[in-house]
Amino acid sequence: MLKKTATQALKANSDKLKERIDKMVVNCDELVTATGMPVSGASNPPESLLDNLIAECDDHVFWLNFKKAAPMLFCALMGHNANIKQVRDMSFMEELLKVKSLMGLMSAKLNKGDANIDIIEYSMATSMLENKLSVLKALNTTVEGDSDEKMTLNIQGTNKAMVIDLVKLKECITFLDNSVEEKNASAEDYMTKIDNIDSTGLSEEDYINKVALAIGEIKKNDNKTLTKDTFIRIFKYTGDFAKMRSQALKLEAQVERIKWFNTNHHMYLEALTKTIQEEEKAYEASSQIIFDKLSISPESFERSQQFLMQDPSL
Repeated sequence: MLKKTATQALKANSDKLKERIDKMVVNCDELVTATGMPVSGASNPPESLLDNLIAECDDHVFWLNFKKAAPMLFCALMGHNANIKQVRDMSFMEELLKVKSLMGLMSAKLNKGDANIDIIEYSMATSMLENKLSVLKALNTTVEGDSDEKMTLNIQGTNKAMVIDLVKLKECITFLDNSVEEKNASAEDYMTKIDNIDSTGLSEEDYINKVALAIGEIKKNDNKTLTKDTFIRIFKYTGDFAKMRSQALKLEAQVERIKWFNTNHHMYLEALTKTIQEEEKAYEASSQIIFDKLSISPESFERSQQFLMQDPSL
């Protein structure tokens, strides 16, 4: 009878844990889809990860910045609004007392060897309380020389720190008397906004003028490479312009290939190869026309492409 009861209790706990994990899996999938982040290899991880589960679940060192620096900075920004500052301080005290009380009760019950303990529930609760405690400790961290005007933060995962001018930062903050509507960000929110240009009836010069207007200001990074949005717009319109200019070339090439279709494979392949080479030349010529209009060099475009290809989010 006791064995049956224990088995039922274990199954109930396992079902509860499974339900919680399944919900997190769904949330993760939705977040990956919304952000459009590449997850190559993450869909089929090796089961060996479970052999050292606790260590695998531990925070990456840079992630500690989100748990430490973020709450410190957010709380500092609340300092010049009396009403919100009061809510902030009350919240800190309430959470600290709650964590201390719950951990004390759980510790006492474990020390007594109480058999009516749901180990799975205690483990999950302990993890949640550890996260709360890490935030509370971060909010009680200070650096010698800091004040209401200045905050110094170590950047976890690096050997660097940063000094924040709180006076200037607070000048950038405006408190609203109402809340705003929030929504989950989607992959489209991170994409470069590009308008399609209808080339029907346009001369090459008119089309190029519209391209220059659509691309707008040529923006560059600190390393003199083109920014992501500028590069993608140039890449897109350069390709469209090349297609526009090569339409006649494609028709002529198709007529030439048709003469050898199913009659002379060697000549058909030769015609196809020639078409590819001519299209490459046409694309390069079209690119140069766009580059000249925008006053950028092919070298600058190529360097920007190499730089952006190193960004995994692209």
